[in-house]
Amino acid sequence: MKFRIVVDSCVYFTEEQFKTFGIKRASLNIIDKDESHKELELENNFIFDKLDDGHILTTSQPSPGEFLEIYQGLIKEETEKIFVITLSEPISGTYQSAILARNMLDEPNRVHVFKSIMAAFGNEMLILELIKMIENNSNEAEIIKRITKLNDSANLIFTLGSLEHLSRSGRLSKTKALIGTVLRLKPLIQMAKGKLDLFKSERTHKKVISTILDQIRETTGNGKTIYFRVLSQNALEQAKALETEIRKTFKNCHITFSEYIGPVFSLHLGKIGYGVSWCFE
Repeated sequence: MKFRIVVDSCVYFTEEQFKTFGIKRASLNIIDKDESHKELELENNFIFDKLDDGHILTTSQPSPGEFLEIYQGLIKEETEKIFVITLSEPISGTYQSAILARNMLDEPNRVHVFKSIMAAFGNEMLILELIKMIENNSNEAEIIKRITKLNDSANLIFTLGSLEHLSRSGRLSKTKALIGTVLRLKPLIQMAKGKLDLFKSERTHKKVISTILDQIRETTGNGKTIYFRVLSQNALEQAKALETEIRKTFKNCHITFSEYIGPVFSLHLGKIGYGVSWCFE
């Protein structure tokens, strides 16, 4: 294949999709005391069982060596260009590992690492557009230009059943988590400039969806086409309601749907939640 895609393990496509599109993955790690486990070798139940037993789990990025091995393998297969999409730099060192590995190559220009401001299902949204461009025989310059623009316009919002996991993992202050829990509010968390931020809380799912729609309107402006990736984490009814309202509200939209996030993001987000990412052109 002329072009290939490399991602981190926080892209949660099906195994069939990874195989069909020839996508390679570098695995983040989940740390339990002195033990390190590759995310690609774990299921979500491992995370929840450990947390229920009082374990304090942390995560770490893939090593540059893991990315380097993937790059070298693809170059041996005569890949002309490798496109890499990782977790945003502010929330993970994964981007830096991908860059360091690129710079170790004899021909670093064989690899292009996009500086994504997204994560998980937000990156999935971008990668699906990248796949389409490769399948449509777009050239390297066209791909880099369009995916960079889509990334620059990308947004992501989700709500959780509980703020406990975000607080426990250090992604959210204990004070904000406590206030949300005591008031039984439904937190709305967005990715702003690649960082997670609790920007609002609502009392009902109806208000959550209304607020999300307002944010989409505010951020898409005069965009002619909007691309959405809707996520359900054991909250199918609410996620489907959100999808329905998006279809009613935005005419020129393309929507994909996911019902799975893996161990690293389940560690941070918990067992229940839903959300949406979007970008436009």
